[in-house]
Amino acid sequence: MRHPRHKAWIRQTDRIERKLSLLSSNQPTSTYTKDQLTLTMESYTDDLSRTLYQTVTADGPDSIRLIHLHPGALTDELRCTLVGADLSASPRYEALSYVWGKPVFNATIVCNKEVPFKITSSLHRALVRLRAVDETRVLWVDQICINQGSNSDRNAQVARMARIYSGCQNAVVWLGDGPPKLQTTFIKFIQTLSSAQKKQHRDGLILGEVSALQLSQMDAAQRKRYGLPNGTHRNWKVLLYIYASLWMRRTWIVQEVALPRKVDVLVGPVLMDWRSLSSILLYVESLKVSTLNFGSLGSWEAFVALGVRRTRTQEDEFSPLSELLFEHRRAKATDARDRIFGLMGLSAEREEMPLADYAASVTSVFTDATTGILRRSGNLDILGLVRSMRPDRPEDLPSWVPDYGSPQGPRPIAKRGTVYTSKNPQISPKFAASGHDELSFRIEGHALVLPAMILGEIHELARYCVGQRDDDVDVQHGIIPVGLAYVFQSLQDQIEEINTFFSWETLARRVVRRSPTYQPTGESMQDALFMTYYEGQVDRTTDEIRAIDAFEKFAFTMWRFLTLGCGCSWLPAAFPLVIVFGFVMWASRPVWKILGYPAVSTLEKHVDMMKDAAERRLFTTMDGLVGLAPPDSVPGDRVALLQGGRVPVVLRQDVDGYRLVGEAYVHGAMYGKMMDTQKVAVIKIR
Repeated sequence: MRHPRHKAWIRQTDRIERKLSLLSSNQPTSTYTKDQLTLTMESYTDDLSRTLYQTVTADGPDSIRLIHLHPGALTDELRCTLVGADLSASPRYEALSYVWGKPVFNATIVCNKEVPFKITSSLHRALVRLRAVDETRVLWVDQICINQGSNSDRNAQVARMARIYSGCQNAVVWLGDGPPKLQTTFIKFIQTLSSAQKKQHRDGLILGEVSALQLSQMDAAQRKRYGLPNGTHRNWKVLLYIYASLWMRRTWIVQEVALPRKVDVLVGPVLMDWRSLSSILLYVESLKVSTLNFGSLGSWEAFVALGVRRTRTQEDEFSPLSELLFEHRRAKATDARDRIFGLMGLSAEREEMPLADYAASVTSVFTDATTGILRRSGNLDILGLVRSMRPDRPEDLPSWVPDYGSPQGPRPIAKRGTVYTSKNPQISPKFAASGHDELSFRIEGHALVLPAMILGEIHELARYCVGQRDDDVDVQHGIIPVGLAYVFQSLQDQIEEINTFFSWETLARRVVRRSPTYQPTGESMQDALFMTYYEGQVDRTTDEIRAIDAFEKFAFTMWRFLTLGCGCSWLPAAFPLVIVFGFVMWASRPVWKILGYPAVSTLEKHVDMMKDAAERRLFTTMDGLVGLAPPDSVPGDRVALLQGGRVPVVLRQDVDGYRLVGEAYVHGAMYGKMMDTQKVAVIKIR
């Protein structure tokens, strides 16, 4: 039974989730609409609801259904018995967390001896793997345990979801199967990685759970001792069965992993507990394998955030909804409203939040959530998720309201300037662009009305990277398509980054020629640009940073020469140029030390720090300010300080006020030194 300290939270979560529909809690990240999914589910449950679910009811306030999965071999027919249970009696069962896949119910499980129950092929594969050979296994599986053809049953059962996952003996995460030929390779390689990690730990080369040495820093003898293949070995790619799983990108998995006392992960025939899997994946990421930079995948970021959330939830630490949205800003849901509803039950303010309401529009749900966050938090940090000029943004959504249903872009600048203290979710803000004035705003219709100061007008802009793409490749299609897709994506990213920083360097040269001194701070313009590139993550310009700049100038000179001074984005032409560029840079390594260039590890740290910055645009204003603006910014946009905001923003003049383009970094303005209360005026952001 769940520890007593969780009871109050579970009761409140029950209230919050009372109106949630099952449809939104279990759907794949696909293009199917809610109506299409509902019709598909109802079409196969109409007949069954008059027999199976009428026999096995779940009408009581604590009533749920469970399946007794009958034992059998891999090739045997799937069979189960659907039974009723009462949560108040603390039944022993396991809860399944998985991806439905496409809403095509082309597989069958025989329920209660005679009912051929249609399920998705994804669930069928999971149950085949979960089934024991010689004993019955008791499971809670949403597709079967909830009557999908009855809205009332969905509402009632989903209201108990928090209790279902909190009260289960353990949750089983199903990440999918792989080709039989690779399953043996996968098992052996996981064992190899676990053994290597233990040996490095004995050698004192493990810091926490990560390796003190990258794979490229190990010599042949060390790799042999630890049993690790070189960075180009094909075995590394089998890990994509974890990293590229569609499961990693669902919003609802947050509660499915955060709430259970124990979580097991099943990948094909390999069963690992969550702690062991996390340890191995953190270890692999720290090795920085050259052929697969796993850390660049959106699913890796999601996995790390998921692990942090589970740790905090198990220790009764609940963060504000805004923090959950920041953490899981790249998670997806078929129904956009689930980006809010799927996280409410885990938020610190869950008792104050209104019930989820699927009758409300996406615009209404997002606007109400954002307004509530502004009032509760007392700051404007949530505006860091705004990408108001995206073409797929709902037309009636106010520009100051984030479109939570779309990918949220780079890490918000406000969070760049945040120091987290140990495991405590309380934060210490570093930036204070508007000084220390309290947030004061009001909502007029759909407009956000608040005091602001215009800093200047954007004059010039460099290009930007598209950034972390959605790695939505279904690993079930095979390792070769996934590997090729990953390599292609990585190549595109590298070309884009080279061209972006080439564009930045070109603009920086013009700015330095115009004014060698940055007037707002009195430092050199070159140093001001350095600090801007890092978005304030460093306190001052060091010799190491200058060495990195010298190296980059050399690299951009080579790229300028290879592309005749124009850069190159067209993949067929850029690919051979990147190969030549990479070879030249590699061949020149012996002279780096002579020229005072930094080590490779330092350059990698620099690239990692600038990863999010590259998704913004280097800009200058008419008054000589430099900074980083949202990718949708254009010349003529205004840079402003909003009273109560920690970072500047970019605004676009509208017929009756402004539209919010997004947050910005402005060097010299991040600590309130440019805020002048005499120049503050009340504005409307629509």
